[in-house]
Amino acid sequence: MSNELELFSARVCPYAHRTRLILKEKQIEFKYTEVDLQHKSARFLAHSPYGKVPALVHNGETIYESAIINEYLEGVFAEPRLMPPAPLLQAKVRIWIDYCDDYFITDHYALLRNQQPDQHKPLLQKAEQNLRFIEQEGLRKLSADGPYWLGSEPSLVDYAWFPFFERFPAWIHYRGLRVPSDCHRLRQWIEIMSRRDSVRELANPADYYIERYLNYAKAVYNGATANPTPAAS
Repeated sequence: MSNELELFSARVCPYAHRTRLILKEKQIEFKYTEVDLQHKSARFLAHSPYGKVPALVHNGETIYESAIINEYLEGVFAEPRLMPPAPLLQAKVRIWIDYCDDYFITDHYALLRNQQPDQHKPLLQKAEQNLRFIEQEGLRKLSADGPYWLGSEPSLVDYAWFPFFERFPAWIHYRGLRVPSDCHRLRQWIEIMSRRDSVRELANPADYYIERYLNYAKAVYNGATANPTPAAS
């Protein structure tokens, strides 16, 4: 199989960020096409029926949805291996990516988008509970003594989660959400992931996300500032 790849992506999108990280980790050459999400081209929409990024075109065939794309890349480009060989651990990877997509992200963005002052505290508490769930049920139980989700080496689950933590400064700034002080393994994981070459190569500064997530936040109800000005926290 030849390796003619084109990735339709958007710099701001955490889902597209996932696939860019995998491509970098596997050192796969690809054509990068930035998508204007406010003015989507007909060519992009022809490859992405949902109108979402990322979409990957490989030898004329299109794959979309980030988790599916990343497993596809793992199947086609074997090295470095990012999916464990044991079926049970493969199931754990998929469970935690599913938790990220179906639970964590829903609560995470509900907090950011909330415009009701009386809803801020319960939404903030729910988001903090999710972070502790990651700490206790994910990293502490699966990583043993290693710094990554499944131990000593990173896997697809690490790259599925990290883009949301690179964007975490926006939640700190607009909603006062922080990684709880008792989430030691989660804090360590964020730090270790942030040092990887692939992550550093694609990283954006905190101000980039704070500015671009202003339209999600609109106003802040975390102690009392409304209509915040983007700035580093």
